[in-house]
Amino acid sequence: MASSKNKLPKSSGRILTLGDIDSDSVNDIIEVIYDINEEDVKKTITEPIKLIINSFGGELYSGLALIDVIDNSHTPVYTICHGSAMSMALIIFSAGHRRFASKYATFMYHEASYGNEGKIMHHKQELKETERTDKICDDYFLSKTKFNAKQLKDIRDKRSEWYFDVKIAMKYGLVDELI
Repeated sequence: MASSKNKLPKSSGRILTLGDIDSDSVNDIIEVIYDINEEDVKKTITEPIKLIINSFGGELYSGLALIDVIDNSHTPVYTICHGSAMSMALIIFSAGHRRFASKYATFMYHEASYGNEGKIMHHKQELKETERTDKICDDYFLSKTKFNAKQLKDIRDKRSEWYFDVKIAMKYGLVDELI
């Protein structure tokens, strides 16, 4: 069952919030999106789901699950950034059917990271998986924006994290509209 913070009474609209990205928060949101889609199958006109994001990021695999659900949602999911959409939250934000941000929104891109304890074999496996998931996230992000692969490579080569504001996000097609 979805938590009360994510599942609002029907009269309050279709507003969900995303902070920390973990399996619990994402599973709650996924359940609500599925419920709304089930309701909307019977309707000719539907209201969008609004996913408000203020997040420093979180679990990569949970984020990818939410992206899959947003991509496959019959009901449009609008992403709205107030505060920040960083790391995995940036990729989730880019999944919105329409994307909105407030004037002080901050975005951050970086490559994935993993823990560094264990044997060399473990490091090799983790590195291979990190490279695989980085490619998934980069390809997805590039498909949803006007950023290009060279820009992302330059960011990785020159700095560990890239912070940018809503003006840059709008310039490169990440944000559709300033709110």
